[in-house]
Amino acid sequence: MKWTREVIMKQKELSKEASLYQYRLLKRIHYNSIILLVYWGVLAMAVIWNLFQYHPYSLLFALASIPLLHTLLTYLYVTLKEKRSLAHWSFQFRLPWLGLTPTNHIALDRFMKAQMQVLWITIMISGCFYPWLPLDIILNLLIVHVWVFLPRLFLFFCFRKHTKTGYLKLNEKDASCYAQ
Repeated sequence: MKWTREVIMKQKELSKEASLYQYRLLKRIHYNSIILLVYWGVLAMAVIWNLFQYHPYSLLFALASIPLLHTLLTYLYVTLKEKRSLAHWSFQFRLPWLGLTPTNHIALDRFMKAQMQVLWITIMISGCFYPWLPLDIILNLLIVHVWVFLPRLFLFFCFRKHTKTGYLKLNEKDASCYAQ
């Protein structure tokens, strides 16, 4: 009898000090392999188009610079505007997410605001180089930028009902929206 009282007392103490997080799944989107193949096919068509136009290096430049620019802009947004550390962010180089991505749950509205800033600032930066760079390089920058952002925009569209209360969790095979 005495032993059970001690266990009950310890459980009460634990429940007072513990912080439990319970998330309720609102919506989950699995990454479809067929759609990913079509997604890669769009990039392959852009490569073939550039080879026929004799401008293969402009697309390679765009493929290298756009994810780096997205990473830099995300880093600046998180550290300067939100004044948070990047402890829960990691660099991923796999589709559909290229660049800095959150590793834990993140508020969907906060993540959407950051990504919309990156979307528009990258378009503006690409447009600023118009007088100095050939048009094919600028078009390739914009094509790769939109290509990288398409999965994000699709997820934002699918999770639009849960923008205010939802928390986003990105996994290798799916993206999930939770409520706390």
